[in-house]
Amino acid sequence: MLTRVFLLAALVGLLLTACGTPAQPTPVPSPTPAPREISAAIGRATQTGQSVHFLIELSGKPVPIDASGMLILTTLEGDLKRPNDVLALLNVTLNGAIAEIRTISLAGQQYVTNPITRQWGCLAPASAFDPAILFAPDKGIESLLQTGIQEVSLVGTEPIAGRPTYHLRGTIAGAQLQPISLNLLGAGPVAVDLWADVETMRATRLILVDTATNPTTPTTWSISFSDYDKTVTVRAPVAACP
Repeated sequence: MLTRVFLLAALVGLLLTACGTPAQPTPVPSPTPAPREISAAIGRATQTGQSVHFLIELSGKPVPIDASGMLILTTLEGDLKRPNDVLALLNVTLNGAIAEIRTISLAGQQYVTNPITRQWGCLAPASAFDPAILFAPDKGIESLLQTGIQEVSLVGTEPIAGRPTYHLRGTIAGAQLQPISLNLLGAGPVAVDLWADVETMRATRLILVDTATNPTTPTTWSISFSDYDKTVTVRAPVAACP
C-alpha cells in the first residue's frame, strides 16, 4: 500500500513538471495616438501650468524688433505667470553693441527699460515685441499647437534627460505667427519641431524655422520650457509711467 502511495505521488509530480507554469496572457500594447492628437494634447497640457520658465534663442537671418531697425533680438529669457503676466530679459544688439532690456507685462500693460539709461518706461500696445502675446491663451503658441499645426508627423520617442519624450514635426502658417511675434516670424510657412514629455505631455522644446526669410540661414527660434508651476511674482516697476 505504501509503495502505491509513493508511485502515485511520483506520477503527480511528473505531470506537474510536464505541464509547467500556466502561460501568462500577452499584454496588448496601447496604440500610439495620432500625431495631431498628440500635438493638441501637448498644447493643452502646457497651458495648464500656472507658470513656466522659457528661453528663446534666435539665430539665422536677423529680424529687427523696432521700427528703426537698430535693435536685433538674440535671446529672450523669463517667466510666464498665467494667464498673461511676464518677467523677461532681452539680449539685443544695438548698432553692433550688446545691450540688455528688461520687460514686464502685467494686466495688459508692457514696461521696458531703456537699453542706455536702464530707466523704466511704458509702451503703447503693439509698439514692441511683447512676450506675453506669444503665450496668449486664445492665440499664442500653445493654442497653435492644438489647432494650427499642419502636416504633423511623429518623428519618434526620444530620451531627453532620462525621460521619454515625443518628437513631432509639422508646419504653422506664417499668418498665424505674425500677430503673436510682431511680425518677427511668419515671412512664409514656418517649420516646427516639437518635443514634449510623454508622461506629463508638457512641451520641453520648440524650434520654429521661418523658411522664407533666407534659403541657407533662415530666421530660427529655439524655445525651451522648464520649471513648470514654480512661484512667480510680477509687479509693476516704480514710477514707470507718467
